[in-house]
Amino acid sequence: MKLYHISDTLKLGETLSQDYKNNLELVVPFVKALEKSEDCFYGMILNAKLMKSVFGKFGMRDMQTNYVKWATEGIFEYVRKTEFPESYSRLLSNYFYDNVADIKRLFEVDWNMKEKPERFDFHVYEIEVEDDFPQKRDMLLFDEAFDAMWESDDYRTAFDCARRYFSGEGTAEPVWEIMSDKTATAIKDITHCLYE
Repeated sequence: MKLYHISDTLKLGETLSQDYKNNLELVVPFVKALEKSEDCFYGMILNAKLMKSVFGKFGMRDMQTNYVKWATEGIFEYVRKTEFPESYSRLLSNYFYDNVADIKRLFEVDWNMKEKPERFDFHVYEIEVEDDFPQKRDMLLFDEAFDAMWESDDYRTAFDCARRYFSGEGTAEPVWEIMSDKTATAIKDITHCLYE
């Protein structure tokens, strides 16, 4: 199946692997905390806030220290494991799109790359995905959960978003990401589409 993928690290001809960006270890502690209790999870969040401040004080903060991202992913993985075990894990899957318009929207609007595209070396690839039944989910539900966690540690809203996400629901104007944990290879560079 041919789909599209945007990346700042993948190279033409490379194959995406499960947990391609090696983020699993950043999320698992939040999942384990939820397996104990919501109080334990909230304790992890407070600890992560402290670590973010420490990293910031010493100029060591970056995307990998963004505890909100990993806590939100932890909620989604916990909901998937406990309520939707037939669904692909966000942590082990790669994300694709079935049209270039959604990729352009991500690049220009959601990631605000139109103003400073030099910040990352993004490429768009046509990908051959060896999966006859990939799963389609609305990425805006994850964004909604992230915003709730970012603004007020509102993990109850994040739980609701995760349930809607894995049940296949969509927002008013969904952006469908196609998830698969199967082999996927970059077969054609179509980066020029970002600038057309």
